[in-house]
Amino acid sequence: MNINMKTIRIAVLLLALSLAPITVFTAKQQPDRTSNASSTRTLPNILFIVSDDHGWGDLPSNWEKTEVRLPTLDALAAKGVRFPNYHTVPLCGPSRACIFTGQYSTENGMWRGPGKQPLGSPGYRGIKRDVKMLPEHLAEAGYRTGAFGKWHLGELEGEIPNDRGFDEFRGFLKGAHPYWIKPGRSKIMHNREPDQTSEGHTTELFTQWAEKFIRKNAAKDDPFFCYLAYNAVHGPLRTDESKPASAPEAWVKKALDRGVSFLRSDYVAILEHMDHNIGRLVDLLDELGIADNTLIVFVSDNGGCTMDEGAAGGRFPGNNGPFSGGKATTYQGGLNVPFLMNWKDRLPQVMISNDQVMHCDIFATLLDVAGISVPKMNGRNPVRGMSLMPHMLSAGKKTISERSMIFELWGNIGLRKGDYKLWGDIGRDYSPDWDALVAKLKHANLALFDLSKDVAEKKDLRTELPKVYDSLKKELINHLSNINTEYPGGGSPKGLKKEKSKPQTTTPSPAPKRGSQDQFFKNRDRNEDGVIALEEYIGNPKGRNVPALTRRFKKIDSNGDGKLQLDELKK
Repeated sequence: MNINMKTIRIAVLLLALSLAPITVFTAKQQPDRTSNASSTRTLPNILFIVSDDHGWGDLPSNWEKTEVRLPTLDALAAKGVRFPNYHTVPLCGPSRACIFTGQYSTENGMWRGPGKQPLGSPGYRGIKRDVKMLPEHLAEAGYRTGAFGKWHLGELEGEIPNDRGFDEFRGFLKGAHPYWIKPGRSKIMHNREPDQTSEGHTTELFTQWAEKFIRKNAAKDDPFFCYLAYNAVHGPLRTDESKPASAPEAWVKKALDRGVSFLRSDYVAILEHMDHNIGRLVDLLDELGIADNTLIVFVSDNGGCTMDEGAAGGRFPGNNGPFSGGKATTYQGGLNVPFLMNWKDRLPQVMISNDQVMHCDIFATLLDVAGISVPKMNGRNPVRGMSLMPHMLSAGKKTISERSMIFELWGNIGLRKGDYKLWGDIGRDYSPDWDALVAKLKHANLALFDLSKDVAEKKDLRTELPKVYDSLKKELINHLSNINTEYPGGGSPKGLKKEKSKPQTTTPSPAPKRGSQDQFFKNRDRNEDGVIALEEYIGNPKGRNVPALTRRFKKIDSNGDGKLQLDELKK
C-alpha cells in the first residue's frame, strides 16, 4: 500500500485532535486561590449586571410597544441569548438571594427583605449562615470578586458583601438610595467603611467603579466576577412637576423631546442613562481584548412598579408588558422580567429561548461557567437551579425539562408548571411559619390559569380542570411542608409575626465584642477548619487598621501558634 508522508502527517494530526480534551470555555489558565484545588483552571470573566424594578415591557427586544430606547441591551440580546420566559421572586432582597444561593426564598432564609433583628432572634431575616453564596464559590475558585451598587442582602455582621465572598464592595447596603450623591451626605460604603468623598450620579459612579475593577484585574490577567447592581430604575423618580428629576436633565430632555409623557420621562431617562453606561463597559471589554473571554449577564431583580393605588414599592410608571400585577405580586407582572446573556463568539446569536427558566438557574449557570460542580444541597435545603449552558450551546436543541417553579411573598403565592399557574393571596399572617401557611392553604381556594391562552391571568379554570388544580395544590403544600427552616445558631423563624421586641442595630465590625464570640468565630472561619488565621481575622485589609488588628490577634493568640481557637477567643 502506498502511503506518502503528507498523508501520514495528516492522519497523525487528526488522531491527536480526536484524543485532545474538548473544553467549551477557552481562557487563560489561572492559579487557584485555594491550596485544595488544582493548580490551574480555565476561568472566564463574568460581568453580572442587575437592574432594579425594571419591568418586562421596558426591554424593547421583549416588547416593541415601549417608548424606552436601550440600544446596548438590544445589541447584547441580538448577538446573544434572550429569555422572555424568565421568572423571579417579586421583591428586591429575596430575588437577589435566590440568584446568589440557587434556592427559593422560602428555603434560603430571605423570605422578605433583610431586617435589623440580630441572628438568633425570632425576627431575624437573612440568608442562612450555612448557605454558601455564589461569590464565595467563585472566590474559592480563583476569581477576584467585586460588587458595585445596591446590596440589600443584609447589613449586620456576617452579612455584608465582604463577609460573603467579595474582595471589594462599593455601594449601598439598603434597598434604596437617592441617585445624586454629595460628599458626606450619602449611605455609600467602601468595603466596611462609610465613603465620605464620592460625588455624582449613582449610575455613573457604579459604572466607574466597575470599570476600574475590570481594568485592574485585566491588567494582571486575574479572572474577575464583577457584580454591578444599579439602583436604576428604583424610586425615587419624578412623577410630579414640583419634584427634581433623578436622571440627568439632558437625558430627561431627550425623552421629552421625542414625545415621552412627563409621567414617564424620568423613568425612561433613568433606564436609557443606565443603558448608555452599560455600553461603556461593553466597549471596555473590546478595548482590553477580553470580550471573547467574558460572559455578560443582564437581569432585572423583579417586576416594575405600577401607578395603581397602593402599589408596592411606590407608585411609579413601570411597564410589565401584557402581564397583570407588578412588584411584590406573584402575578406574571411581578415575576416575568428582562433576562439575557451574551458571550462573544461563544454563545449563539439571535437566540430567543421560550423555555421556562428562573432566578436559581443563574447560580447554577455561573458555577458551570466557572467549572464548579453545581451542588445538590446548599445548607439544609436543595439547590433548585440548573445550568443553562447546555441549552444555549446547543442553540436550544437541549431543552429545559418541565419543572415546577414556586414563588412566595407574604402569603402571595404562585406555582407554575408548564402552561398552568396556580395563584393565591391568603394574607401576610403566616409567612415564614410554613406549617401555619400549609394549614391555611389546605382550606384555601386558589386560582388556576392557563398562561398559554391567558397571560393576563383573568380566567380562573379551577372548577374546569379539577385534576390539574388538585395536583398543583398538592405539590405546593408538599414543598412548604418539607422546608428545613432551621437557622444555624438561630433556631427556627416560626412565629416571627408575633415578635414585638424592638429591632436592634448591629454595626459590622471585626471585633468579637460586637456580637457573640461563637458567631464571630463561625463568620471568620471561612475555610471551616476549626481555627482562625490572621488573614481570616483581618478580612479584607482595605480601609482597615491592619497593625491594630494584628496586635489584637497576637494578644488573643495565647499559645502563639498563629491560629485562634474558639476557647482562646473566649478568654
